[in-house]
Amino acid sequence: MKKKAHQNPIAKQSPSFGKLLMPLIFLALVVFSCTHSKQQSNQIRKNNALKNTAKTETFQEIGFLGEVKKREWNSFLQAVRNNIMYSRREARNISFSLYQPVDGRMQPIWFERFKDKAAHNYHKEQEYFKNAITVIQQSLTGEAHSITLKVVDGLSATVPKAAHQPEDSRHVIVLFDVKSEKRTAFIDAMAAAAPLSRSAQGNLEFNLYVYADDTNKFVLVEGWQTVADHERQLIQDHIKRLNSTTKDFFVSNPLDTRWVLKDISQ
Repeated sequence: MKKKAHQNPIAKQSPSFGKLLMPLIFLALVVFSCTHSKQQSNQIRKNNALKNTAKTETFQEIGFLGEVKKREWNSFLQAVRNNIMYSRREARNISFSLYQPVDGRMQPIWFERFKDKAAHNYHKEQEYFKNAITVIQQSLTGEAHSITLKVVDGLSATVPKAAHQPEDSRHVIVLFDVKSEKRTAFIDAMAAAAPLSRSAQGNLEFNLYVYADDTNKFVLVEGWQTVADHERQLIQDHIKRLNSTTKDFFVSNPLDTRWVLKDISQ
């Protein structure tokens, strides 16, 4: 009698085992593919969000308040300083300052920056802003006017450093009306001077902005820890080069629209 060949029970079951295994592998591949696609989609959304954030423009405004009535000066200062104090605490405020000409004229200038226009709109909804506007309107002999500004392409604006003693600091604001054919050369000259001024002793800021509604008009905002720091800047070689290079660039004399100021924000 012949012996029956020994049969492997596992081998006997392998065809049905394979049939079960294949769907599981397929399911795993599908899950992996879906997960990978989801991760890619999330990364694309993040990248798009970063791109959109990068394209968001900051909001800048410089304001000329004109003459403040002498009898209203103290109440004016109190209201505006209160507005500045709370505005600086807003999450999307970059900076906010109030200046007065060093010769004592009661003709203040304000300068404010926000991370975007929406942040500025939020600011204008606050009670401290509305209260300040009411007092300002009562304090002025004439009408205030403001200029909306943009950061110059290729020349980033830095956040101003805090002065050690604001009452001893020196600030300068200059308006430039540049000939259209000299616009690019003017920006290049300012871009060359900016890093040297920003790294100079006592510098708080050296930022150039362009009018939002006129690409040939610019505003330079400078800040220095002390008067001596500013005066030292005026005799530096890079400032002499800047003045020499740009002397014929302007429609009108920038010295006629230049203010030497002290910080009265607090």
